[in-house]
Amino acid sequence: MIRAASKRDWFYVDRETARPLFGVPGARPDPKDATRFLVHRNLLALIDAMPSLATVSSDIWQARDAWCADRGFKLRVTQQSAVDFLSRRKGAVLADDMRLGKTISGLMCHDQARGPLIIIAPLSTRAVWLGWAKRIFPEHADNIGLMTGRKFDAAKLAHPIVFGHYEILKDWTMLTRSGTVIFDEAHALTNPDAKRTIAAQMLAQHAEQVIPMTGTPIWKLPPDFWSILNLAIPDSWGNWYEFADRYGCPVSTAHGTKYTGASNEKELHTRLSEVMLRRRWIDVSDDLPPITRSVVVAEVSETDRKRLDILAAKLASERTNTAGNLAHYRRVVSGIKLATTVNEAKKITSRGERVVVWAWHKETANKIAEQLSAFVIHGDVHPDERERRMSAWRETPAGILVATLAVAQVGIDLSAARFAIFGEIDYTPAVIGQGEMRTYDATRPMDIIFVVANHFVDQRIIRALVAKLGAADPLGVAAAIDSIDALRDAVLGPKLEGDLDRLLEDLIASAA
Repeated sequence: MIRAASKRDWFYVDRETARPLFGVPGARPDPKDATRFLVHRNLLALIDAMPSLATVSSDIWQARDAWCADRGFKLRVTQQSAVDFLSRRKGAVLADDMRLGKTISGLMCHDQARGPLIIIAPLSTRAVWLGWAKRIFPEHADNIGLMTGRKFDAAKLAHPIVFGHYEILKDWTMLTRSGTVIFDEAHALTNPDAKRTIAAQMLAQHAEQVIPMTGTPIWKLPPDFWSILNLAIPDSWGNWYEFADRYGCPVSTAHGTKYTGASNEKELHTRLSEVMLRRRWIDVSDDLPPITRSVVVAEVSETDRKRLDILAAKLASERTNTAGNLAHYRRVVSGIKLATTVNEAKKITSRGERVVVWAWHKETANKIAEQLSAFVIHGDVHPDERERRMSAWRETPAGILVATLAVAQVGIDLSAARFAIFGEIDYTPAVIGQGEMRTYDATRPMDIIFVVANHFVDQRIIRALVAKLGAADPLGVAAAIDSIDALRDAVLGPKLEGDLDRLLEDLIASAA
């Protein structure tokens, strides 16, 4: 026997039917009735007892389209299905790839009749969230509670829409009832003992609906994912230790238990499918405009080639200092590629187009910006100043914005440009993917240019990134596969030739 409990998404299951769930975190005996268990819907698929959700009619999509048309935008199919998935659950994680429209999908789930909307997000994403909140809820455009600085301001909670950033979350200790709470870039809450995570948990417990969002792969999954899941569906995953022991591949050592990867993966996949919506680019490519990727090879002078060859030899011989030698190589090659990067940016702006140029080193970003008279943002630029510069760039015809890949990891919107140049690449595929998605706009195609030095190490680093993608987390959260494949094919061709294993071993180890 299975029947709904008083709590949304929870069910009573008779003891015999629930037997396969004994010992699984989230299924527990009902203290009021020893003959049954209390089970969350994410566990029911393990006993082939999923309750059916109400079918979404085409009329609902049409009604949303009409509602959105009055506000000057249209939901894509991926966004319509995201709203369907989220709105039928009290809590669920939206983990789509970057730039698939998570912001709009989350806001469209909010029912104003249930209480205020609270958005917790990085400060750098504030302009994006406020822009869409005002567009979707124009009646509240002048009535948004905006928390600034580093201190929690309870007075802002009187507004129907509240925006707060993660720096103030740790001080949010008061009971706050809300209709919808959205946690953007929720991977900021992976530490269950952090004050901000504890405050987020309290905030989530008193919300009618909770939507954590993250398009960023959490490479140490599954244990690091527990906090996010516990925000969306508290108590259904057990405590952190129960979750980690079951799904984190525990290994006993002299210093205690270490979690080395993933275990019971099929079971976890099944459970996650009920509470997490994850679409990759490849899954929804038919609903999106294309991305064109090309490679420009920066030629290397004979003098520079000899210098790079010496550094490459150190990579193979000085095994105790591979990371240091690779960092030195990276810095040198960035200077070699600088002129080509600048030239490619000028070609684009000569056609009247805006462009974003990605760099890795701050010094390189500053040099590129100086030569191009461009706007520049990186870690040394205050978030408020970054937003000012980005706004000025958006208003500049054929404007150039130079940014370091470190700022790509936050939800900034650079879609005013349909061209992006990677003057330098990061060794982590996810960061490259995030950089790409910052300039993506679902209303038009996009062109990406990668500048690669004509030297075997810079080319082979791409091979290392491909290998890292193959070792990505077992939950299917990978990123930038298309980017790396395009680079590999353009530089090395479709066939993998040569004995590179020894060098790749060093590159992968140092980049990990």
